[in-house]
Amino acid sequence: MPAMPAGIAHVVPFVVWLLWMMIPGLSPVTSYTWCTAATLLALVICRPWRWYRGPQIRHLPATVIVGAVVCWVWILPESAWMQTHGAWFYSFYQRVGILGSDTAVDRSFAPENAGWLYTIIRLCGSAFVIALAEEVFWRGFAYRRLQQVQFLEAHPEDFSIFAFAVVAIAFGFEHARWFVGIIAGVGYGLLYIKTRNLWSAILAHIITNWLLGLYVLRTQAYQFW
Repeated sequence: MPAMPAGIAHVVPFVVWLLWMMIPGLSPVTSYTWCTAATLLALVICRPWRWYRGPQIRHLPATVIVGAVVCWVWILPESAWMQTHGAWFYSFYQRVGILGSDTAVDRSFAPENAGWLYTIIRLCGSAFVIALAEEVFWRGFAYRRLQQVQFLEAHPEDFSIFAFAVVAIAFGFEHARWFVGIIAGVGYGLLYIKTRNLWSAILAHIITNWLLGLYVLRTQAYQFW
């Protein structure tokens, strides 16, 4: 069997996740559970990580900091602190910084509604599956493909402000919370460029989503899920 082209291996898991989430008529729990399973299967089949060296211990402090800061930035605009001390920004963010007009909180994945099994699937799917698929696509493929047709020949140190900006903005608008999404895209992108290691961005994204999930469960802020 011929080897899978690198471009396909980088794109397919992300596309599987994106298309699955668009299937109508499924409950949130059913949709996300099967989406996570399908995306994980696509990642295992495509193995896009084979084109990259593994994580580097020396980059761990920066990775943890970026992951934690992005989580904090994601939460801050909707926090009680912001509502009290920056009411004007809180109101502005609610109107402009979140796509869509439906502000109802979906508690489908609350343990008392879904059961702990599906709550854990939601937490781990977001942290370990979706984060990996997103980083492989956005930083591993899209950022480099905007620089060179043969994207594997583009290296992190070959910085392009155009490619960087396009990917950060597109990554932001992939999320309903587009404003903080762009900030997250900038953070993960700079980490990737600085460390020259895609796994740094992947692990930072995993840390962000894991901490955010724990925050959701601790505070019942299910709007973030």
